[in-house]
Amino acid sequence: MSQDVDTTAPVSRMPLKALGLRTGMALQTRRLVEGASKKESQFFGAIESKGVMVGPMGPEGVKTELEEGEICVVRGFTGQYEFSFLSKVLQTFQKPFAYALLAYPAQVDATLVRQSMRTKTSWPTTVQVPAKNDIPETEPLSTTLVDISIQGAMIKTDSALAPVGDKVNLCIEVNFDNAPVNLKVAASICHNNRSLKDDSYYIGLAFINLTQHDKLLLNFATQSPLNP
Repeated sequence: MSQDVDTTAPVSRMPLKALGLRTGMALQTRRLVEGASKKESQFFGAIESKGVMVGPMGPEGVKTELEEGEICVVRGFTGQYEFSFLSKVLQTFQKPFAYALLAYPAQVDATLVRQSMRTKTSWPTTVQVPAKNDIPETEPLSTTLVDISIQGAMIKTDSALAPVGDKVNLCIEVNFDNAPVNLKVAASICHNNRSLKDDSYYIGLAFINLTQHDKLLLNFATQSPLNP
């Protein structure tokens, strides 16, 4: 189980290797030139003190859109840390696959968002958008729980559901003491991103107004082998 911390935590300086980056982690890269836009990228690997390899996201990514000699900013989220650093593009490559070699940063700016990684899962569940103004509550929408902690979760859906900041109700079936228990928790949408890989939406939720009963079931759900 993981416990989230205050997202207003101060930014600290730390070594890149302390982030625990893994191959395939999503990044954003942007050239520091006027009019440049963010590019969805991924982390391929790094050799300490020598270089960091990043490339385009998705099977159709054939260009890094980075130019040798330019300075770029790299941003990402490891599951625990939000981080960023500036780096110089040392070389770009097209074969055997497209990637850019960036100068290895001495330090990165990092903010601790969660004390530990959330529990990864692939768990069928449902979500509803409650009534708002003249709009009635939506029908339960089937979705997949991607990760979960006692403070929040991420779900995978076919639609964006609602804007960031809106409230939803997440319904989870928990196997508790060998019996199914339906857990319904209110949550606020923290972020809402569309995947370039499968066109699904990955929606981050922060639970609100949890009761002690809710916390007990969430604690059990994140630790029990009887749950997905």
